[in-house]
Amino acid sequence: MPILTITGHYDADQPGAMTYYRNHMKYGSAEAKRQHYLIIGPWDHPGTRTPKKEFGGLTVGDASVLDLNDLHKRWYDWTMKKGEKPEFLKNRVAYYVPGAEVWKYADSLESIATGTLKLFLGSHDGRARDAFHSGSLASEPTDSAPDAYTYDPLDTRPADLYQKDLFPTFITDQTNALNLFGDGLVYHTEPFESETELTGVARLSVWIELDVPDTDFMAEVCEVKANGANILLAQDMIRARYRNSLKKEELVRPGEVNKYTFDGFTFFSRQIAKNSRLRLTINCPNSIYFQKNYNGGGVVADESGKDARTAHVKLYHDIAHPSSLEIPTVGAQGQS
Repeated sequence: MPILTITGHYDADQPGAMTYYRNHMKYGSAEAKRQHYLIIGPWDHPGTRTPKKEFGGLTVGDASVLDLNDLHKRWYDWTMKKGEKPEFLKNRVAYYVPGAEVWKYADSLESIATGTLKLFLGSHDGRARDAFHSGSLASEPTDSAPDAYTYDPLDTRPADLYQKDLFPTFITDQTNALNLFGDGLVYHTEPFESETELTGVARLSVWIELDVPDTDFMAEVCEVKANGANILLAQDMIRARYRNSLKKEELVRPGEVNKYTFDGFTFFSRQIAKNSRLRLTINCPNSIYFQKNYNGGGVVADESGKDARTAHVKLYHDIAHPSSLEIPTVGAQGQS
């Protein structure tokens, strides 16, 4: 049975769509996989049915606004009525590249990337706590002292910020990165020397020490343009007790340095502009939009303020603990 999977870079249900797609590519027969087509556009969830040029504060090109109702009709005409194959489906994978504003095609997701941009985290004098100074993302590992921050689940200042509705500009809004209140770290690359396509799924590996049995971490990767504008690329979250397995929880031993691998970033594609930088923000989410982890180590859904413990977090980036961010690239790499 032919299958058409449609999702978006900012589709909240992308993890579901991609899980089914990847499982089919892993377990399906060769004949079945040849009949599975995947479209990934620069869309949020509503955009997977009715694409728009402007959403979340982001503006994309005219080519991204597909007539998906017409594509659905042509798909069913082809697969059920012996009609012509939809012209748009030139290959099994179609993905849109914002910045370049073009559709590209590939035989598979794995064949898209031609390289990997591996960036090592580092900082001097603990400056990673400030977005205007920040730590670094560089091609060579550093041997510097760890960065540290504090997450107090009883701090209500972030909630005050989020009283405004951020959803209309959730892709371009910088409220989190610029208002960490001591809860989080920020790292930047040097400016890109030329336009560079980044397409695929990012992977972040960081070494962290905690003094509480559990907390949550959020990692966010953005493009910061030369004029200071921000564009969200992808984000991922980890609950510390599930750092090794989602099936078995392991509370953290205070003082122990553990490796946390963020491998649940969503698929994204973007042509990074010349002179833009990448920004990595890591913090413990303290938001009205997420379940709050009070760091007590009990059942998170049952905990409240009386169980709250302040987390003191250290992120290591030395020779023994080379914390790094990996991003798939297409074509020449333009980051200095």
